[in-house]
Amino acid sequence: MPEPEFSADDYVNPDAPEDELRVKPDHPRVRDHSYDCARSTQELDLWKRSLISTAMEPWDDYPDLAEIPENAVPGPELTLFIKERERGPGYVADFLYKAADLPVTVHGILANQGSGLGVIELELWRPDWGYWDDWGDFVGPPEEADVVVAVSVPITSDVLRRIPLGQIVARAQAELADQSWKEEGVIVLGRSRAAGSELAPAHLQALENANALAQPAQRGRPPLGGEVLHAVAHAYLREAINGPGLHRRLADLFNRPEPTIKDWIKAARDRGYLSPAVPGRRAAGPGPLLTHPEDGSRTPLA
Repeated sequence: MPEPEFSADDYVNPDAPEDELRVKPDHPRVRDHSYDCARSTQELDLWKRSLISTAMEPWDDYPDLAEIPENAVPGPELTLFIKERERGPGYVADFLYKAADLPVTVHGILANQGSGLGVIELELWRPDWGYWDDWGDFVGPPEEADVVVAVSVPITSDVLRRIPLGQIVARAQAELADQSWKEEGVIVLGRSRAAGSELAPAHLQALENANALAQPAQRGRPPLGGEVLHAVAHAYLREAINGPGLHRRLADLFNRPEPTIKDWIKAARDRGYLSPAVPGRRAAGPGPLLTHPEDGSRTPLA
């Protein structure tokens, strides 16, 4: 495109030195989208190249829609948008939250950057707030007298306190961690239901990333099952005959710190995979539940 040509009418001060000339803020080439775009446009953009999942619906409390009382108040609505392209490191999904008692729509981005699922960006929208269209006309809320306009309610500290971010994250996590889509399939706008490998590679990757990053964070030590204690007991008996440094060797073998290994050995004794140490022998012996690795019998090992 050719370089634009400006005249004196285009500048705030046409008599200023050349390196200080500033184009007028309302000039067509200095377009401010915050004036001429409605928030509804931003909301519609979320549907583009996204997989959509509804985590909360207004009438969840009334499974039979035919029995909704006349005075029933719709509940909150939470919609998740898994964008085909990630927004950044750890991106999981966008969300929109709407509630009858909130004068705003809550938009946020969910991400997991190693510390669990959380909200990394948050915006509050007024969908019906005014803006200027391409013809210079102001488009605002309805002017009818009988129409209640929610935008008249300011965003106060009380409104902010009523945004249930904890509930939003919890419900979104439960929805995103669900992998039923692999069998039941998902609906991509404009296409038939597709499942698993039938999805486009980009959609499939987006769903798998969301599933993985939305899994609840495991807190504390993992539960000790019989297989773990069985392996610990066998490793203990093998390494005990090699003298000092037993706990260090087992820590290297299981890739766990030595305090954890000591707790595992104690648990193996308490549950019968190892017997208590006997007088004259520092190491423990095989317990009554320790089986032979060859045939799986429960005969205690010598």
